[in-house]
Amino acid sequence: MKNIIYSIYIENNEPNLSEKHLFTKTQLEKHFDRLIDVKKEYAKHCNAKFVLYENDTHYQKFRKKYEGLEFDVINLYKIYLWEELGKEYDNILYLDLDVIPNTTESFFETFNMNKICVYAPNATIKTWSQKDQKNYKKGKVDFETIISHKDKYNEYVKAVCKKAMLATDNKFDTDYLIANTAVLGANSNAISKLKFTDRLKDMIHTLNKSKEEKLFGEAISKLFFANNEIFFHYLLDKDSIDWFNLPKEWHTYLMKKDKITSDLKSVKMIHLINKRFEELWSIL
Repeated sequence: MKNIIYSIYIENNEPNLSEKHLFTKTQLEKHFDRLIDVKKEYAKHCNAKFVLYENDTHYQKFRKKYEGLEFDVINLYKIYLWEELGKEYDNILYLDLDVIPNTTESFFETFNMNKICVYAPNATIKTWSQKDQKNYKKGKVDFETIISHKDKYNEYVKAVCKKAMLATDNKFDTDYLIANTAVLGANSNAISKLKFTDRLKDMIHTLNKSKEEKLFGEAISKLFFANNEIFFHYLLDKDSIDWFNLPKEWHTYLMKKDKITSDLKSVKMIHLINKRFEELWSIL
């Protein structure tokens, strides 16, 4: 079997970066070598080749095709690569650069690669802060006000966007599942069913239509955008594609507010969204 694990690093050289994006850029540069080394080491345990994709002519060509989608085009590109690698390899695993493998167990041997393997939280209003939930239930604050304090990357916002796109296609679902594609595995046959890149322009059209329809209100609809995770789960639901929701130990992600503790030693894949790598290295 031909196995491959890959990641992407494309430096953010946009001018006037926010404090958050500047911190991300600095941390990835500072810890780049170790982040690559841990993935190379893990690939050996999986009997897999490791490849890092960077800002080459292939990426520039892809970026030009979808100009105007800003930095998120990188995340669309990773799905494009996933599909392309599926034409050459039997089993494919994508890991975001800030994902740290912390196991010797092979992903390909642990899970059924005939299914798309991805972690998807059920991002209902229970993902809101306790304060927002309490005030909303008591009628002290309305939905539009709560949403006005959220950004477009919020899991609940992305889940609602997925639901709005499905509703535009006259398909109504009840869950708020939204895939987090920082850890994404499958075999070539499972990947071939998605046809993500072939349908990208159609999905952008559906997205724009759902924004115009404002089924869930104007405040949240104006946050909808061309995001790989929204599109990815939209296709899973629309076409009833067979997929497996990874156990949280195989994709535990840490946000800004989350503490880095010794409990992470038992986690298989650590997704450090907060980029506090120094703290993580000290406990592993």
